[in-house]
Amino acid sequence: MHTAYAIDVHHQTAGVAVGEPGDFKFFSSAPDFDSLDGRIFRSLDQVNRAARELAGVRRTRGFVHRRR
Repeated sequence: MHTAYAIDVHHQTAGVAVGEPGDFKFFSSAPDFDSLDGRIFRSLDQVNRAARELAGVRRTRGFVHRRR
């Protein structure tokens, strides 16, 4: 039997991690996390870390202001 875990990042549901024997498969529920869709992770910690890192990259883009 598989168990599903919601993966939330910054108050947004990134997707669902479904536990398979020995690993977790990620299913994206938001376009920002589609690059992780279908990936296999060894632990829930790895799933959460990957989603947070991806969200961090997306959050900082466009917000860098440089003075000339």
